[in-house]
Amino acid sequence: MRTPAHARTAAVIAIASLAGACAQAPTAPEGESAPTPAPRVVRADGPRDEAIRRHRELAREARAAGDLATAVDHLHVVTMLAPGDEAARRDAETLRGEIQRGVRDNLEAGRTAMRSGDNARASAAFMRVLALEPKNAEAARSLREIDRQNMARAQANRAARVRVEDLFADARAAKAAPPAGYAAAPAAAAGGNDAYDLDQRIEMFRAGDTTTALRELKAWVDAHPKDRAGRQRVGSAVAERAKELEGKGQREAALNLYEQALSLRGEPQPEWSARVAALRKSVAADYYNEGVKAMRTDLNGAVRSLETAVKLDPQNANAANRLREAKAARDKLSRMPAK
Repeated sequence: MRTPAHARTAAVIAIASLAGACAQAPTAPEGESAPTPAPRVVRADGPRDEAIRRHRELAREARAAGDLATAVDHLHVVTMLAPGDEAARRDAETLRGEIQRGVRDNLEAGRTAMRSGDNARASAAFMRVLALEPKNAEAARSLREIDRQNMARAQANRAARVRVEDLFADARAAKAAPPAGYAAAPAAAAGGNDAYDLDQRIEMFRAGDTTTALRELKAWVDAHPKDRAGRQRVGSAVAERAKELEGKGQREAALNLYEQALSLRGEPQPEWSARVAALRKSVAADYYNEGVKAMRTDLNGAVRSLETAVKLDPQNANAANRLREAKAARDKLSRMPAK
């Protein structure tokens, strides 16, 4: 992606090239009269006009890609080369207004996501801010804080995993009873280490190591597809975490876990299915709102958000209509010739 720095460099090169084209003829040696310079004829299709056309085209391409900051930089080059070009000046002012609105909307979205603990969505919002305004201090500071939180969470997960693994290691090796405070699976008497193994994986999941432990739980279910009681325990543990996340406002993460809980359980659970249906509509509404806001500043981002909204809630007619509008606007913009 071309950055604002690249565009400013292009401006310097373009203007320097034009200045070179207009350089004066060498002076005559001392004592001799300087020759009268021939009148310079500026062709309509000369280097200046070619540069203007090129930067208009680059501005259009950047605008179509949602890179408004770079589009403004290219339009600035046009106004430097053609100070009387009011159309380029108006276009640049319009884009600056769109950038301000996009920064404001995405900062608010990022703050809201951080308050609810949804760091993934917050990070995406703050990255959109920096794409619009690369020097935005709040977005940069918030991204550093998200990185710090993610690193702390990863360290806590590793510590929890080691703690639980150590807790169960002796019991598994000796085929003894599980450590005090941990319930054995119903099949413990017949299943030997299988029950301890399931306990370990569930406790890893509850300790906070969601990604790794969830993968381990899936592996256990794949290895014990007919263990109905074990699958119920796994599904319940995952659904408990989903309920916890939903209570914290992390609806998309909760939706993902409820869907996985149903899959791991392997049989219907009406309460979880009801939460899935409700959360799909709620999360779809979030993506719909994001898409509508993005239509003013980032058509590609708007299309992505609206596509997700329609995927989550195919009955959302507003999202489907807005998606068609966003795609049409994006396609129209990409076909517009440079002025």
